[in-house]
Amino acid sequence: MSEEYVRASEEKRASKVVAVGYVPLVSLAEGIVTRIVPGDNLTLSFVHVSAHAQGKMHSHPHEQMIVVLEGKIDIVIEGEIYGLKTGEVIAIPGNVEHNGIAGDKDCQMLEIFTPARKDFEEKLRLAIAEQ
Repeated sequence: MSEEYVRASEEKRASKVVAVGYVPLVSLAEGIVTRIVPGDNLTLSFVHVSAHAQGKMHSHPHEQMIVVLEGKIDIVIEGEIYGLKTGEVIAIPGNVEHNGIAGDKDCQMLEIFTPARKDFEEKLRLAIAEQ
């Protein structure tokens, strides 16, 4: 490591680093839970979709990108099915109806939303309060 950098103090590190596994689970639908990590201008959502789980068709004003971390999932966008597998990414524009349908096995995804989803921040606040 270069001498021009100093290691952040534990206090500074704690103010910037999130251990996702310790973020409380938030239920989005039956068989779909997430761990929400908010930022100033974007929101991360680490989603676990149980086998055969399906959310409801919805839209929101946020641009969304989905990264499949493990497994397979069908993403429905405006009536068309896009089958995704581990390592694939799909972009969903804001205000476009979409949904996700899991296959025979569980799926892990990272969803990225911009601008930040204040409704997800509220879900996270409620989950923390229930601990």
